[in-house]
Amino acid sequence: MLSQYERTCLEAFRNTHRGKQKALRATALLLVDEGISAKVVAIRLGVTKESIVNWIDRWKVTRWAMLEDRPRPGRPPKFSAVDRAAIKHLLERYSGDLCKVQFYFEVEHGKSISLVTLRKYRKEIHQRLPPPSETFQGSHPEG
Repeated sequence: MLSQYERTCLEAFRNTHRGKQKALRATALLLVDEGISAKVVAIRLGVTKESIVNWIDRWKVTRWAMLEDRPRPGRPPKFSAVDRAAIKHLLERYSGDLCKVQFYFEVEHGKSISLVTLRKYRKEIHQRLPPPSETFQGSHPEG
């Protein structure tokens, strides 16, 4: 099913895309090419046998294109790269105070954003900012 060149490329691809669906599909192709049944490969990789068979069939038709993820259903992302950069800047500027980030983003960009989305973006950009000071408690540390 695979030429030696394809095997070498798939092995390299798998090693550079660890933990991703692309690597899983490449691994499945390599294992099936070694003579392991689709059922056993499915069990080893934690997917269904139908997935393995579909991946093999797609490989036969599209070759390398089958490794790429297909478009997902649903609404496309609402925030552009510019919006995300603005969110990152605001997270840094207001030390991770999500309420302030939400307020200023909505004022400056005219788009609403939920706190859930802000938490997701903060996690995505690996922001490990300290929590905001507790100014809403009514007590002031200096007095």
